[in-house]
Amino acid sequence: MNHGHRRLPDYHALMPLVTAPDGVRLHYELEGSGPPLLLHLGAGCDCELWRAAGYVEPLAKKYQCILFDHRGHGTSDRPRDVAANHIDRFVDDVGALLDHLHLNSVHFWGWSNAMFVACAAAERFPGRVRSLILSGAVARPVDAVALKAATEERIRNLQEEGWDWLINAFAADEGECPAWMRDRIRATDLEQFILWQRARLDWKVTPWDLVVNAKPPSLLLVGDLEDDGHLMTEVAAQMTEATEIRFEGLGHINAFLASDQMLPHVQAFLATK
Repeated sequence: MNHGHRRLPDYHALMPLVTAPDGVRLHYELEGSGPPLLLHLGAGCDCELWRAAGYVEPLAKKYQCILFDHRGHGTSDRPRDVAANHIDRFVDDVGALLDHLHLNSVHFWGWSNAMFVACAAAERFPGRVRSLILSGAVARPVDAVALKAATEERIRNLQEEGWDWLINAFAADEGECPAWMRDRIRATDLEQFILWQRARLDWKVTPWDLVVNAKPPSLLLVGDLEDDGHLMTEVAAQMTEATEIRFEGLGHINAFLASDQMLPHVQAFLATK
């Protein structure tokens, strides 16, 4: 009888994975059948959030939902250097995932920071992103000095207060989000978000320009409280083909969690694309 240490299972080997060009292993899940719909989150949580928020079950009736743990999140690898958290690497990951799944094109739904990944992927891979669903808001560009100062302040706050700095800021704007959502955000690796912030200083394009210049047909979903200046209305007017839907009385998190309000617009949009 072997009384040595029992070898633990390799959980990565038990999950569907794709390997990015730089070797980072990325977890994804597939549910449903039909035209492929890539669901990509922003800074916090993991791909299971789409199920928890009530999106996957109804969408999977007509679409193949691709739930993606982008690098640093969920059960995907967590690269610990700034260069590995640049938006270009996130776009590399999207390309690797599409190749791995042998998909010529997908609908792409990006929430929060994933809005910018979605738009950058549409630019990098013309024709492979059939349509964009962008949930969130974008600020006007600032100069390099202002961006560096704001980034350093944001990182300092995150290092001192952790995710609660961001959670409390959202609560001040839109009211508390559910406790289960706060717990999911706090369970996310904070260092990965900090690395994303540091890498932001080296982007070759601003988030504003990424969205404004996106070419695929687009649906913009914005909580009224996260965009009190109606900048997304201005963005939509400048885009090639975009429709903006605003959700009164909701902010960045609670608008996303309002799947009962979001889904009818998303389903109607996708049905025409």
